Amino acid sequence: MPTQCFFNLPKEKQMKIVGASMCELSRVPSDKISINQIIQTAGISRGSFYQYFEDKFDLLDYILSNWKDRLQTCFKKNLEKYNGNLFEMTEAIYEEIILLGRDEHNLKIIKNFLLGMKFTKNDRVNFMKLFNISENFLHDIFSPYINQNDFRDVSEDFVKGIIDIICLLMKQSFTDVFSDYENLETYKKDFYIQLDIIRRGAIKE
Repeated sequence: MPTQCFFNLPKEKQMKIVGASMCELSRVPSDKISINQIIQTAGISRGSFYQYFEDKFDLLDYILSNWKDRLQTCFKKNLEKYNGNLFEMTEAIYEEIILLGRDEHNLKIIKNFLLGMKFTKNDRVNFMKLFNISENFLHDIFSPYINQNDFRDVSEDFVKGIIDIICLLMKQSFTDVFSDYENLETYKKDFYIQLDIIRRGAIKE
């Protein structure tokens, strides 16, 4: 996270640095962002940058923490709204998140972040750790709120398996959607078909 020196800056200057970083993240994949480009756009020196942040990953972690907070708020709101119905809240959360792509700036940022994660599995896990994002990020949010009353099997392994499958499906669909937003409807259709298959296997008739 940023140093106290960053938080002591006037809000306007903080936002200028964050804005320059967001512009850079919308220009290139997250693993290729340039500190030189950020400081030039923000109008600060390299020395000043390192007074505010440990490195570019520290900066990105700060920016992405806002996105993580928004995602967690979205999840909690829908989990409570649908009283823990796993499938209804999955649909609501999915629709809310893909709407972020309607804003071109958001779309570029999300796409470049995803592009920066297309490594081997070990590289991807290490990359996510840099931003304090767990491989079980979605699972950890879902789990506490699930209403299991309609499940065929309420054993821990079964419920965890269903949540894990849905999380994998969402991750894959989000990657497809934000990497190729022009074909959103195709990916949505595929997502709902697969989600319905999971629903039929998980819920009592």
